[in-house]
Amino acid sequence: IVPVDRFCREMGPALGVNLAEFEFPAYFNFFVQRKRCTLIVDSVDAERNIRRVFSETLLGPAQFRHEENPLTHEDEDFAPDFPREAIPDFQKELKHFRIMPNGSELVLETLLKFCHFESAPDSNFRDNLGAPPVLEEEGVEVRVNGAEDLPGEEVTNENGTKKGKSKTLSYSQIRWIGDVAKVYPSDAPEDQIKQNKTKRVEIFKMPSGTDYVVHDIDENNIIVGKARFSGNVRVSEGISVIGLDEDKSSGTDNESDHPTVNPPTFHPPSFGLTVLGNSHGFDKSGSTSGYVLWINGRGVMIDPPPYSSATLEREGIRPRLIVGIILTHCHADHDAGAFQKVLTGSPVIVITTPTIYKSFIRKYAALSSLSPALLRHSHRYKPAIIGEPLRFQGATFHFTYTLHSIPCVGFRVDWRGRSMVFTGDHFNNPPAIQKLVEKGVLSPARAADLSNLPLQETDLLLHEAGAPPIHTPLDVLLKLPEKVKQRLYVVHTSALPENCPLRVAPTGTAGTIRLDRIRRSSAYSGGDAVSQRKRPSIFDATSNTKALLHGSVAEALLEDVDEYAESELFTPSSHIVYAHLRGVDPLARPQRSEPPPVSMRPTSSSDAWFILNLLSAVPFLSSLSYTSTMEVLETARVAAYCCGEVVVPANRRGDFLVVVWEGTCMEREVKSMDLSELKNGEESQTTRSLDDSGKRAKGGAIWHAGDWTGPRALQPEKRLSGDNSSSLTNDVVAMSEEGVKVIVVDYSSLKTILKNGSALYRRYVLSRSQKHACVIPPSIQGKISGMFENAVKNLNVIELLDSNTGLRKLTAVQKRHLECLVEGPTAFAPGQRLWRSGSAVDKAFIVVAGTVSFVPKRRNGGTAGKVTKKKTSRVKEMHETKTKRTYEEERPDIGESMQKDAVRAVREIHARRHSLDDDHSSIPGSDSEDNNESLDKKGFSTTENNSLTETEDYARLSRGL
Repeated sequence: IVPVDRFCREMGPALGVNLAEFEFPAYFNFFVQRKRCTLIVDSVDAERNIRRVFSETLLGPAQFRHEENPLTHEDEDFAPDFPREAIPDFQKELKHFRIMPNGSELVLETLLKFCHFESAPDSNFRDNLGAPPVLEEEGVEVRVNGAEDLPGEEVTNENGTKKGKSKTLSYSQIRWIGDVAKVYPSDAPEDQIKQNKTKRVEIFKMPSGTDYVVHDIDENNIIVGKARFSGNVRVSEGISVIGLDEDKSSGTDNESDHPTVNPPTFHPPSFGLTVLGNSHGFDKSGSTSGYVLWINGRGVMIDPPPYSSATLEREGIRPRLIVGIILTHCHADHDAGAFQKVLTGSPVIVITTPTIYKSFIRKYAALSSLSPALLRHSHRYKPAIIGEPLRFQGATFHFTYTLHSIPCVGFRVDWRGRSMVFTGDHFNNPPAIQKLVEKGVLSPARAADLSNLPLQETDLLLHEAGAPPIHTPLDVLLKLPEKVKQRLYVVHTSALPENCPLRVAPTGTAGTIRLDRIRRSSAYSGGDAVSQRKRPSIFDATSNTKALLHGSVAEALLEDVDEYAESELFTPSSHIVYAHLRGVDPLARPQRSEPPPVSMRPTSSSDAWFILNLLSAVPFLSSLSYTSTMEVLETARVAAYCCGEVVVPANRRGDFLVVVWEGTCMEREVKSMDLSELKNGEESQTTRSLDDSGKRAKGGAIWHAGDWTGPRALQPEKRLSGDNSSSLTNDVVAMSEEGVKVIVVDYSSLKTILKNGSALYRRYVLSRSQKHACVIPPSIQGKISGMFENAVKNLNVIELLDSNTGLRKLTAVQKRHLECLVEGPTAFAPGQRLWRSGSAVDKAFIVVAGTVSFVPKRRNGGTAGKVTKKKTSRVKEMHETKTKRTYEEERPDIGESMQKDAVRAVREIHARRHSLDDDHSSIPGSDSEDNNESLDKKGFSTTENNSLTETEDYARLSRGL
């Protein structure tokens, strides 16, 4: 059953996740079970979109499948000087994979059959539905989620909160109010289907569009099984990549349960790889293959699995540290997480060939019903051109098309003499490739290019393995040369056979492969020197992190430090020395014999870009012009701190914007002696260090790379700002073993730049200098008026956003910018309309106090049943009188003139309710007048009798409306 909402739109870890994953269930059903999968959809449009998705994933791009004049390739994918004979012929290659063993060509209908929900055209249709057993004369009751609990038992949500008592649906309700889809066995004879003498399943979709009821029908047309379930898919906030660091807590903040336990820290390699998942799309117990390629400490995801961003966050890796995504191809086990990533967190750069990128956009535009233009706007795109080096974040990539059922790429990446080869999904079988050459599917040059992919000289080879004919058989990898297997990790496989000499890549941050620890050798200048000297291997290195940070490895790392060695990273520059602080830099620290290991990171031309990327997360900075942004860079400086050193002393928490570039910081309680000295100004707090006398503040804040602290104006999250309740007694200290690298900006200088260069910041300052005020309508009096005045007086927009279940998930920048855009507050009288149905949606309302309800739109001029002319005239006169009075006396509150319209709408709903209960539908004059008077005084009646949701049968209500 394909739900109405096929992908998650709710902000959180599941945003962008495909909630109707039918791609691999269909593959498994056909290729393993040898059966066709039936997809039950709610509309023709849904079927059309699903067909578009499957066309891209199963058959490949349409331009290579046209019956007349199909393209062999897209010229934009290849460099002008790339050998023409080595260019793949996608028309032949993709068709080769579509030919099944029986010689027929694979088409969409081979795997899928569509079934639609339909409304009953007449009563005969309902009469042919499955019937309850004879013994249950009163009908079949279906429990929520098919539970066997007793009537009236409490039902709870996933978070443990009570949802209310379970309700039952009678058989008559189900058969009359639900749209029906019938699914028959594939071998059911047509005559038995017409006579209702075959087993089947009847699926009812309830009017809400999110609830389904399933009846299992036997050959006697009797219901023998039943179930009810929700089509709303709820994803836990603690969801993560399957199997990745399962020993760690599933909570988002481990330190909340153990407030004095240090949070997780991760020091990304300058060049290396973290494996997020190592399995394939058919493995129910493991995550699909996905990786993070680390370049100069920044992450580039390769085919990320779903929920990978949320998983990395628990390791202290913020989304802003992930700057790009490499997309190899458009199968669901490779691109599902990529779609989620482009919709969440900071903007990323998508890297792939133009052909694959266009297929990706077409596929997810159809799946999500979002426009292709909107999807392109959510990220940047960097084309990978075959035969042309691609420079990104200080590394060089070389892409190539592999042999797969749809266009797929592999690549080689080089960084400062180290390298890695990633094959992607690839059918690497030399004898089979030679047969394809003989058949004319592959050219000799294309075959040579495919065969050379895993044989390149490299430090690390990640080679996929799986079921042929679209993946590499394991026995092929076993036959590779021994020197290749020494640097080989097998990926895209659930497990290797027992006693297999090959290795599966380790998963998780703890198993990160650190290629930057290989000492460069002059032997790699080329020629015969390579064969004469043994190349260092990562597999020979120890896994002890501490040991690898010293000795020869540290020297090897320092070989590449050429910019920071003489910079302010080790000796802070004197331009932030303040006379009023007795000439002492508040963020300076004593000279040390050795620099912190974090400062050994080799510099890159992309460092300035990454600094801007980190600063753009701070409110208002992204609104600056180019000139103002350059002023910020001139003011900012980079500083490195050893573990335990004070990064920001307690008495200067609000004076600086400090953005963590690398490492982790935390709040640490100031010793009582230090605190007294701090208050008396007798000693600089920069000499304090993390030792036995100072401990982490209980429940104190944590800053990972990408986080920042500073004045509340720049850090809306109070606990992370310098204006929280503990900032006067807690230092911000470095806690990462490798040290911490930060970007420091003096707030007084930054404030001047923002005032001159950011209109948004000026608006924020103006709004903070003014008190919130609004005019309370005269119709709101007594306690309600006092409540409104108190709500306006104590209004804090950020706190208001945090109390909203959806808006609380916005980023700090979004919250601060939204705060600058709000208008009001504005008070509305009871019954006053905020928005008319059908009008343009040009604003959003956030309720500060009170309650707002949707009122059904009136039909037929607002009448229902038999309404007398006298009564109509009276209501019209009252409406005109009210309107006239509003214009003349209360013109600013013109919306109150529509109070009677809202009252009439409520009364007409009740009138229609009574018309369904009785054959003659009329509105008694006396009752109507009493009701009208009551509603005129109170706006909307809140009596129990007027609660339609509690007193009306849903079937009648839906028919009545």
